[in-house]
Formats: sequence, structure tokens, C-alpha cells
Amino acid sequence: MSRRTISTRRRSAGWIATRIIELADGRCFSHPGNYTAYLESKAIRQQIAEQSERRRQRFLRVELEWVRSGVRAQRSKARHRMDTFYQVAGLEAPPEEREMDLLIPPAPELGNIAVNVAEAGAKVGKGAGERWLFHGLTFALKPGECTGVVGRNGVGKTTLLRTCMGERAPDEGVVTIGKKVTFNYIDQARMQLNGANSVLDEISGGSETILFGDQRLSARSYLRRFLFTDERVKEPVDHLSGGERARLMLAKVLRRGGNVLVLDEPTNDLDLPSLRMLEEALADFDGSVLVVSHDRYFLDRICDQIVSFEDGGVFVQPGNYSYYLEKRKERAQREKPATDTATKPLTLEPESASPKPDRPRKLSFKEQREFAGMEAAIHAAEARAAEIETALNDPNFYTTRAKEAPGLIAELEATKTEVARLYARWEELDRIAR
Repeated sequence: MSRRTISTRRRSAGWIATRIIELADGRCFSHPGNYTAYLESKAIRQQIAEQSERRRQRFLRVELEWVRSGVRAQRSKARHRMDTFYQVAGLEAPPEEREMDLLIPPAPELGNIAVNVAEAGAKVGKGAGERWLFHGLTFALKPGECTGVVGRNGVGKTTLLRTCMGERAPDEGVVTIGKKVTFNYIDQARMQLNGANSVLDEISGGSETILFGDQRLSARSYLRRFLFTDERVKEPVDHLSGGERARLMLAKVLRRGGNVLVLDEPTNDLDLPSLRMLEEALADFDGSVLVVSHDRYFLDRICDQIVSFEDGGVFVQPGNYSYYLEKRKERAQREKPATDTATKPLTLEPESASPKPDRPRKLSFKEQREFAGMEAAIHAAEARAAEIETALNDPNFYTTRAKEAPGLIAELEATKTEVARLYARWEELDRIAR
């Protein structure tokens, strides 16, 4: 089962989430905090699991020599040691988290400019219902650069994509497409998958090889890069999970190649490993990329310029999404004084009138008691975490207390999470108390 969070939108998880629920390997993990805290907690959990597995393997190597020596389990001590060996050997190792090796065919030679948009505009409707989606828009798509398009639904983002690809003529201005440009368009609906086909047939049409750009590759080895095992490629598409279907669609679409990728909401339905691999593949792509997305983190990692549909028009800003937000804030601050002066009515106030300063918030009685006991609570949690780690690192642990390992590992993870929460709460109360 692929790892996913209930919220697949990292931008939402990073901004507003106070808890992340992760489904992994048939288990459910609860991580307090936002997306960043979830990644930190998950890394700690994986590190603990890896350390425990190394200790288990070290114990098994030592005990295996003893078992192979032919010792008879007639005495109670030898019988107990033998039972412990088989018990530890029967523990399931933590599953290996495989990485998807997402590939995009090398981009054919493109030239200096892929698409040049000059004073372009597009409108919809007729007569009294006619309105402009955008006008006077100028920007260029260049090799090795990614352009992100952002804005509310229905403002004209998809229309802009179609205009850049030449599928729709602009209502004003000029859109020039390079002679060597080959588009590869992934729309919101994407292509349809045939549920009755096997994964292999869907990607290769029954052949053992596929055309990868201008090369021929083994269909099975290509699918393995997208985490489909040789057994899984024989399964019908209808039996795939949502994340697997999204990976299969990426594999099917991206192999077509092209030197200008046009992506309309490509992050929909992708699990986190697939999304991370897509980001890295696009960042290394030598062609040009034009992408519509609402995922801030995705745009931050891959974009070199942002085309933003706002209430006041369409703005082009070099840089990634975070830099665009900084510049938009500066723009709003520059425009605000003029707006306030124009709209605020002139009123005469008494000279003695002055705004009342906000009274600083103080700790409530309950918060004071919590703050007073916070240091002791942190010390107790840290002491318990150290105690568990000492037990798990004891070479004799798996000989005498193997059954306790899963419970102690889970408790250690929960204790470390609680320590992080207590420190954050302590800092919050300390700020209020000052």
C-alpha cells in the first residue's frame, strides 16, 4: 500500500493542519502539528525502526551460530534461548520504502524561445455577456525554465494553456510558437484508462517494448521505475488503487516525450513519493514547462516565473511562488495608501482623542498552573525517552525482552512527539507571560 496522508495537498497541510494522519503498511500513524512536523516525526520513526532492525539482525547472526552448533534444547535455559531465537526470527522486518525513478524522455532541441506571448488577450461570451479573461499579457517560455500559472477556478488558466499551445487563437496580441516545439499536454481529466486491460497492456499495447521518446525500452523495466512489480503489471487496471492509477497515467503520458510539457493540475491524486519524484524530474528537464497548480510547495520547487490571475488583472513575476507572494504583498502595500485616502471620509477628531493601546493578554489561572509544571513534565518525558532508548540499545534486550520491542518502539516515538509538543507549548506560554 502506497504511503499517503488523508490531505494530499501539502499547501493546506503546511498552512492550517494541526494533525496529520498517515496510512502506511496497513497501519495508521497520527502526527501532531503541520506537514513539516509530520515529516520530522516520520523521519524519527523510520530511524528508530532501522536501528531496531539492525539490532535484530545482529542478534540473529549471533544466535544462528549457536543454533547451528546442534545444541539440544533439553534444559530449560537452552529451550528458552531457542524459543527466543525463533520468536525474534519471526518478527517482520520494517518494509523497505522504495523510491520511484520517474523519467521524462530527453527533450529534443528547442531553440532560444519555445513560446512567446506578446500583448495577448482572450475573451468569452457575446454581446452584453462578453468579458475579458486576460488582455495585454506578455511573457515567454524558455528552455530549462518552468512557468507556473495560478489563480481561482474559472478565471481563464486553461484558456491560457490552450492559447500558448496554438489550440485557440488570441483575441488580441500575438502568440508565437517555435518551429521545433513539440507539446506534451497532460490535462485535468488526463487520458482514460481501460479498466479491463492489464497494467502492461495499458502501457505497451501488448508489446514487450515501448517507445520512450525516440528510444525503445523494455515495458516491464519502465514500469518498475514507477514501482510496479513484475507480478503487479499483470493485474487489471480496475484492481489498482487511486495512487497506482495516477502513477500509471504518469508513466503512460510522460513517455511520449516532447520539449514543452504543459501540465494542468498534475498533482491531483498523486501520493507523496510520486509527487516528490515528479518535482525532481521536472526540475531536471531540459525543455520548457508550463504548469497550472494550486500546490504552493510544488510551485516553489520547480518554477522560475509565475503568471498570476488576480482581481486587478494578470501579473507576471519572475521567481518561484514564495517570491511572488512577497512581491504581491509589497504591491498591495504600495496601492493601499492611495486607496485609503480616496475612500476614507474626512472627519475631525478632538485633539485629546487617541487610540487606546491594546491590553496585553495575561496567563489565565489554568495556564499559570500549566506553565509552572511544564519544566517538570518535559524532564519526565525526556527521562522516559532516554530510559527506553537505553533498553533498546542493550545487547541482551532481544534475548530476554523480545516481546516488548514493538510496544517500546511505539512508546518511544510517542514520547519524542510529546516532548516536541511540550517544548512548543512552553515557548507559547513563556511569550504570553513576558
